[in-house]
Amino acid sequence: MAQSAAHLVDHVIPVVPVRQWVLSVPFALRYRLAYDSSLLSDVLNVFLGVVFGQLRRRARRLIGLESSQCGAVTFVQRFGDALRLAPHYHSLVIDGVYAAGADGQPEFHELPAPEDAEVVEVANLVARRVEALLKRRGLGPDSDPDTEESLSRDEPGLAGIYSASVRSTIASAPNTGHRVFASGDQIDGASLNSLQSVAFGAC
Repeated sequence: MAQSAAHLVDHVIPVVPVRQWVLSVPFALRYRLAYDSSLLSDVLNVFLGVVFGQLRRRARRLIGLESSQCGAVTFVQRFGDALRLAPHYHSLVIDGVYAAGADGQPEFHELPAPEDAEVVEVANLVARRVEALLKRRGLGPDSDPDTEESLSRDEPGLAGIYSASVRSTIASAPNTGHRVFASGDQIDGASLNSLQSVAFGAC
């Protein structure tokens, strides 16, 4: 991981501001993304397409750039901090756009941080486009359950483990189906009530 980070800093990401955008997905979609690499890539394309589109629109509105380009590097993580199966995306997005200068060479134009409303706008658009993508792939709520989910048909053991991991339940042995017991540091009730569950964000 350290070598990858050094390579990105030294050879890939230019010396410009970078913002991390994180996309998490609903539990049912996590199960599918865990084994469907094509869908995993398609969701990422939707995500970056929406983020890039907003950057270009903001560059047009704030700077007057009619044509610009964006850049990002994404790491797909398969697990959460509790080692529960939870595919999600961490995208390092250049916090601005590039446009051709007077000499034809690319020039960087930094943009201000997005407002909360703009982050919400991106989240809503990503959700709508991913929903449309799932419908095109025959994975919507009205799809045929016998054809939409191949893992449980072809690899029922692996499907059971994936499903249990996503739901934080025990996959085998006498306690199959029971919730996983968490030990160690706990969050008290007062602290828990003050937390908000956020599925999407930029920082």
